Amino acid sequence: MYTTPKKFPVARAWKVLAAFVLVLSVSFAGARLNAQPTTGTGTTANPQTQGNTPQVNWSEELKNAQEESRALKSILSAIESIDTARQSELIQWIVTDRSVRSRVISALRKAGKNISPSSNADLVVTQKPPTKIEGELNNQMDLLKIVIESIGVYGTPQIKRILGEDLYNKINNRADYEYTMLSSEQEQQRIQYANISASIFGGDIVFKSGFGFGMNVGYDYLGWPFWMQGNVGVVGIIHKEMTDVRIGLDFPLGEAGLTPFVVAGGLKIKERKLEGTQGFQAQIDQMLDVFSSKKSGRLSLGGEFFDAFTPSTSTFSQRAADTSQFNRYRTSYHGTINGVAKDSLFYLGLSGHLWVQYAFAEGLRGAYIQLGGGTHRVNAVTVGTKSGIPSTNVDLVDAGSFSQFDPLIKIGFNHPSEGGYDYGMSLQYCNELLADGFVRIFTWLNLEVKYAAVVFRDPKKWEQTDFFIITPVLKLNF
Repeated sequence: MYTTPKKFPVARAWKVLAAFVLVLSVSFAGARLNAQPTTGTGTTANPQTQGNTPQVNWSEELKNAQEESRALKSILSAIESIDTARQSELIQWIVTDRSVRSRVISALRKAGKNISPSSNADLVVTQKPPTKIEGELNNQMDLLKIVIESIGVYGTPQIKRILGEDLYNKINNRADYEYTMLSSEQEQQRIQYANISASIFGGDIVFKSGFGFGMNVGYDYLGWPFWMQGNVGVVGIIHKEMTDVRIGLDFPLGEAGLTPFVVAGGLKIKERKLEGTQGFQAQIDQMLDVFSSKKSGRLSLGGEFFDAFTPSTSTFSQRAADTSQFNRYRTSYHGTINGVAKDSLFYLGLSGHLWVQYAFAEGLRGAYIQLGGGTHRVNAVTVGTKSGIPSTNVDLVDAGSFSQFDPLIKIGFNHPSEGGYDYGMSLQYCNELLADGFVRIFTWLNLEVKYAAVVFRDPKKWEQTDFFIITPVLKLNF
């Protein structure tokens, strides 16, 4: 809920003051002129100078009055218009119902507006959302503007006068007629102080300024939710109306996730196989202003990048620190000991992907599709000396790398409702198949589920065949 200021912005206050001064000046000049007696010929009588009476140039006076009238209308028009700086905080929709459109056009024509009775132009309605003034909630939602073609009617009293009480209430209540939202209560929930989201996948806090910070666990771009990557990321956030940028550093999870975690009821979170590393990560989502109408949907571009720093045994788990001859990750380990074959430690070395996203409008509002691609590389290392001579050396020895191209396709749907999305789901293929779904339990609590699986190929040594995780998600806006 955003807070509506009680006073005009500064620029608006100057406009009001200018209008007042202009009206006062015209009134004062008229009063002074009327206070002077006139002769029968229309000139001002002056008892001391009747012998040399000045003539009034009525043509010039009329011209000046017309110019003042035009200036006054311009000032009053600016005062009555909606402040563009706050336009995005209002609720807007297009009336698509033929009956309601016809009634509005008829009312506008009766009011003297020059509009065709068969106009096909969009009828756009702007509404004031609920507001909070000095801590008091005001749920009253009034119409502020209706526009069709170039005809606009501003202000609740004026709209009520032209439409009539019944038609005004019908449109204002959005009841029993067809319409298409352009912006909604959900999109208009502006941050008063901070917005917080938190779950086992991480979380973030974004302040009213648009700056914030967050943490993330997992790498969904590759189909690796939760601890499967082995890292936790700490990022700085810049979140604006059309831009979201996240830049930060990754740190290893240590021993966390190397063994399965059993939840009550026998539900088990599978262990990870990748080692965590330190690294750099960045992500950007940029909405593009390419469509003239919001009915055409929204197009955006996105990208992500991750680059691991050179690891060491100090950043790896205890699997790398074991210097015994029975550690299968040692370079000196040969053959099979106690039925255990030699193996390598694997970590994500590089990842980069780009995509384009289209969010549908009107009948498919809430649905979106992403198309893109990229690449990732997994590195393998063993511990010891390059020569493979048994020792207690803890250097990491390169054992190769595995790179692949990743086509990316994702489809999803978030169901909009009052105050946010009440449920959503998505299906993505990029390296692995990843299904994600959530449902809103309370306004401050969601329940989210993720399921990843290797499809169309056999799992690699660092991958699980599938992975399931469920978590509550805390969401606060205050």
